[in-house]
Amino acid sequence: MRSLFRAPATLAWAGSLLAVSVASAQTKVPTGPCYDASVRPRVVYVAGSSAARPFLGVVAKLMAQESPPTTVVYQSQGSCTGVEALYSANAQKRLIKDIPEAGATPANYAVYFEADGATVHECFLDPAGNTVDVGISDVYAQSCGLSASAGVEVTEYLGPVQPMTLVVPAASSQRTLSAEAGYLIFGLGGHEGAAAPFTDRRFYFVRNSKSGTQQMVARAVSVPAEKWWGIDRGGSSAIVSAMKLLVDPVNAEKAIGILSVDVADAERSNMRVLAFQAKDQRCGYWPDSSPTAFDKANVREGRYAIWGPLHFFARTSGGVPSEAAGALVSRFAAQRLDPALVEVVIQKHLVPQCAMRVTRSSEMGELKPFAPEFQCGCYFEAVANGATSCKACGGPGDCPAERPACNYGYCELN
Repeated sequence: MRSLFRAPATLAWAGSLLAVSVASAQTKVPTGPCYDASVRPRVVYVAGSSAARPFLGVVAKLMAQESPPTTVVYQSQGSCTGVEALYSANAQKRLIKDIPEAGATPANYAVYFEADGATVHECFLDPAGNTVDVGISDVYAQSCGLSASAGVEVTEYLGPVQPMTLVVPAASSQRTLSAEAGYLIFGLGGHEGAAAPFTDRRFYFVRNSKSGTQQMVARAVSVPAEKWWGIDRGGSSAIVSAMKLLVDPVNAEKAIGILSVDVADAERSNMRVLAFQAKDQRCGYWPDSSPTAFDKANVREGRYAIWGPLHFFARTSGGVPSEAAGALVSRFAAQRLDPALVEVVIQKHLVPQCAMRVTRSSEMGELKPFAPEFQCGCYFEAVANGATSCKACGGPGDCPAERPACNYGYCELN
């Protein structure tokens, strides 16, 4: 195939990516405020992970349907920045503020989600800033080097399991990557060809040390998140937009990026998730049982290594969050989640805790067998795969003794 880029190829490529990165930020100048006493009187301010935005949108839709409705106002700043807003004793670090364009740095305004959960509008924050109610992160606070200051009470609420992936453009021939190859790429910049075909650092689509995605993958390939080679693209949407441009097989073959699985799964026609071979494994595994499935079987059963729960952080008093924070985080406090929430979790290609068969208590930590007190593996399979071998039920009386619980319409062990 003839290259779509013209000489000088490197300049054409760089210019295209610069344009995409700027366009992917929240650069549109707002026309109104985030808070509106008549239209949006009940608001929760959220900051943190850019990878969590698609999931936050579906939760925002559920919150908008409640009585009274709550509007989510969100500013993407990276997982660790969101966590710091809750843990810091510095009042200024607890605020989110408008970030207008400054030179080559694109603007990053907050957005609010409309009731459909998909439509967002840039909006002006209070000139003095707004206090963050909830920090959303892909990683534990400890991974960001943070702990609560004296007199500060922060409660962590665990959301669904979110796998992180290494991706290549659809035009690439690559199918798998080992942890050792990841070390050569992101730690040694390709190591003078030793990590072929990933030898050109300009084609590493990465984030920064504040990114939960990079923090997690960093542990998988043993390269500190702050030491990575590559170009910080500023967010998941910018990585997607830039990698979509690489339709020429020559350049596509050099490219590799990192994305949360919900973002990557939504872009399967444009990019491919690589099977990952961890250090103690003899072969690579996709998050799913095959590159075309959405069952997350290898995540649920512990074969795919790069995953962790979404984390929601809120200031609490005696374990109780504020009313604004509680509107979001309280829905993750119970073992049996609302059926509508479980359904959208699965539809966004994440895994509810009740469908997991392994667990871990630290970032990329040791895996342990897991049997949730309330299980939903059958319902997960029904929604994710469109079918399950489990027995359908309308109540416990429909279930056999060996699987006596009727959960979300299917017979489970617990």
